[in-house]
Amino acid sequence: MVDERGTRPPATPDSGKETIETHAEHVDEEVVEEAAKEAEQLLFTDMAQYMSQFARSFEASARRWELVVYPTMLAFVVLAAYGFFLIYKLTNDIGEIVGQMEAISVSMVNINKNFSSITNNMNTVARNMVKMTAFMDQMSQDIKEQNAAINVIVVNMREMNKSIDSMSYTMYNMGYDTQTMGRNMENVSGPMRFMNNFMPW
Repeated sequence: MVDERGTRPPATPDSGKETIETHAEHVDEEVVEEAAKEAEQLLFTDMAQYMSQFARSFEASARRWELVVYPTMLAFVVLAAYGFFLIYKLTNDIGEIVGQMEAISVSMVNINKNFSSITNNMNTVARNMVKMTAFMDQMSQDIKEQNAAINVIVVNMREMNKSIDSMSYTMYNMGYDTQTMGRNMENVSGPMRFMNNFMPW
């Protein structure tokens, strides 16, 4: 220890002990500091090795994951694109089906109208058939009456044929009688001319 005047105090046995203890403490502190530095260096070295191993293992695992993840992502993108295409195609197909259903609905309405018209026409045809049946019955009755009239006409024609035959026979007889009368008149005309010669007129 040094006093305020810059002189050392006289050496005493107690002061020697204190100097030795101070030197021992100083040596112990240096040893502790060196041990701490060595421990720190060893710790840093171990940490560096562990970090290097960790980085290498992480890089290897990252490469392995890249081999799995990238093809998986590519497959997912392809499947997503194909799914979008299927949805788009399905939407278009549904739109076409809706349009066709609307056309079918319009066609069904028209068919219903046509069926109603056909039903009305069939009813009209049925009424006309009833009228035609009545007309056919009337025509059948008229034909029967005409057949009866024709039968009467046939009978009359037969009677007329008989009458004509009789008239022909009568005309033939009349012709024959006329010829006979002509011959008789010729026979009479000679004597008549002879008698005329004797008549004064």
